[in-house]
Amino acid sequence: MEIFQSINTLFLFIVFAIPGFISIKVYSLLCPNQDKDATKSIIDAITYSCLNYAILGPFIYMMLFSKKWEFICSFFTFLFYSFILIIFPAFLAWLWLKLRSMEFFQKNAPHPTLRAWDYVFGKRKEYFVIVTLVDGREIAGEYSTESFTSSYPEEPQIYLEKTWKLDENGDFEREINQTSGILVLSKDIQSIEFFEKN
Repeated sequence: MEIFQSINTLFLFIVFAIPGFISIKVYSLLCPNQDKDATKSIIDAITYSCLNYAILGPFIYMMLFSKKWEFICSFFTFLFYSFILIIFPAFLAWLWLKLRSMEFFQKNAPHPTLRAWDYVFGKRKEYFVIVTLVDGREIAGEYSTESFTSSYPEEPQIYLEKTWKLDENGDFEREINQTSGILVLSKDIQSIEFFEKN
């Protein structure tokens, strides 16, 4: 009897927690956010799972109780429940992030990205940049396809794939040869100025 209770408990956990956990994990991969304690995560997971079932309820009902589906093979049934437990929860997380990023939501809710650093560099645009350090020195460089920035929750760091020399007026004069770029740590940065690449 005890083994059957364990199986039932495992089944209930899979049904009511796994879709929610998948939504939470996919959302955190697409938009890193603050870690929550385990108790709140479980409550959130169950809530998202219930939302998942509420949206797909009519289809689940048809699959379980409609005689029209009796001829469907077991492989289709496996795909159907895989869609319910894995694919649709991941899609919901992606859709929610897209909705939160829309202008309409921006007027009524906070932006999903926590830091301006992640927002700017998350656009994947190419820039010429001037990094002003805390000691007043300026580093000019090119942020392009081979450049990289860390994202939340890691400390901000920026790697510029090319460094440039500035002229007397502070304009980009020429690329510095024989360099493979420069890595700048957040503790050394006072500000970063961005210039569009033509």
